[in-house]
Amino acid sequence: MSQTALPQRPNCLVSTGSILIDLPLKVARFPKAGSAVTALSNGTKVGGGYTIARATASQQVPVALASTLGTGPNSALVRASMLRDGVENVVQELVGDIGTCTTLIEPGGQRTFITTEGVESEPQLEDLENLKLVPGDYVHAAGYDLVHQRTREGISQWLSTLPAGVQLVVDFGPAVVDILDRILLKIMARADIITGNRREIDQLRARLGGVELMYRAAPNAMFVRRIGSAGCELLLPDHGQPTLVSGYPMSVTDTTGAGDTHTGVLIASLLKGYSVLQSARRANAAAALMISQREDNHAPSAEDIDQLLREAGDTESLAAI
Repeated sequence: MSQTALPQRPNCLVSTGSILIDLPLKVARFPKAGSAVTALSNGTKVGGGYTIARATASQQVPVALASTLGTGPNSALVRASMLRDGVENVVQELVGDIGTCTTLIEPGGQRTFITTEGVESEPQLEDLENLKLVPGDYVHAAGYDLVHQRTREGISQWLSTLPAGVQLVVDFGPAVVDILDRILLKIMARADIITGNRREIDQLRARLGGVELMYRAAPNAMFVRRIGSAGCELLLPDHGQPTLVSGYPMSVTDTTGAGDTHTGVLIASLLKGYSVLQSARRANAAAALMISQREDNHAPSAEDIDQLLREAGDTESLAAI
C-alpha cells in the first residue's frame, strides 16, 4: 500500500528582527542640550523588524514572524497589523511588552533614534530551533540583534547553523561598526544576501580591509548596496564588477522604512521566481514608492510596483522569467 505524499508548503520568509513601536517626529532642527523644539507627529507605527515582514507580505508571499512579542498594548498593535497583513507568529509571547523607538527627522531626512527596551530583547531560541525550515525558505536577520548583549549569542548561533538551502539575508544596518568580530565573520560566512545602504556597505568594506577581504568573508553572498534614488548596486559572488540597477527617482516625503521595504520586496520577488535583476528593479521601485507615499504606513503592493514599472517603461520586470 503506497503512502500518500503530504502537500509541501510554499516557501516563506521568516523574519527575526526585533519589533518596536515607532514614534516619528518631524523637527525643523535637532535640539541643543537643554533646549526645546516643536515636532510634527502622525502617530505611532509598528516598526523595527516588522517593516520587512510587512513589505514581503504585501507581495502576497507567506511570512512568519519569529520576533518576541508581549502581552501589553504595544504588542497588541503589532498583532493587529499582523492580522491585517496576513503575517503568522511562530514564537511564544512573554509577559511584558515590546519597546519603543522615537525618531527625530530633520529636513533632508537625517534621523536620530531614541529607543526603549522590552521583551523584544528576549529571543525565544527554543521556538527558533523547533522551526521546520525547508530549502528555498528565506530567513532575515538585523544587525541590532547581533549587537545586543542579550540576543547576539543565541541568534548568531542559530543563524550560522541554518539548514542547507535556506537563504540567509542580513542587514547589518548602522550596527555594522559595533558587531563583535567573531559574530560578524560567523554570520557573513553563512550569508546568502548582505544588504545595506551606501554608507553601511562602505563601512563594512573598510572594517574588513577592502572589497576582496569582504568577498572572502562572505564567499557565497550577494551584496546589495542601496544608493538612494540611483537604485542599487549588486556585487555578485563571482567577484566581478558591481552591477548597477537603476532606480526610479520620486519626490521624497519620508525615507523611514525605505531600506527595509527594499529588502522585503527583494526577498518576496526572489521567492516568486523573479530573476536577481528583476527582483532588484522591483525592490528599487518599492523603495521609491515608499519614500513618496502618503503617510499610511502601508508597503507598496505588487500592483503599485507594476504600475510604476509600466510608467517607467520597464516591462521586463512585470513577469517572472
